[in-house]
Amino acid sequence: MKEEMVNRVFAVVRYDAFQDASVLPKNRITVTKIMRNEETARAEVDRLNQLNGGKGCIYFWQVTSI
Repeated sequence: MKEEMVNRVFAVVRYDAFQDASVLPKNRITVTKIMRNEETARAEVDRLNQLNGGKGCIYFWQVTSI
């Protein structure tokens, strides 16, 4: 269990909603950054959504492990 906590990271993910429906969902999603701190990941998602909100990009974070 302790090993899981050490390897826990937060992926900042971009979903390209502007892509045509013919583009497969897996090709619309990009991991843009990996961060070790949840609060930092949340702040980065907020920043990127404000910066790129009008461009059809949606950012979110997801906990994962390395």
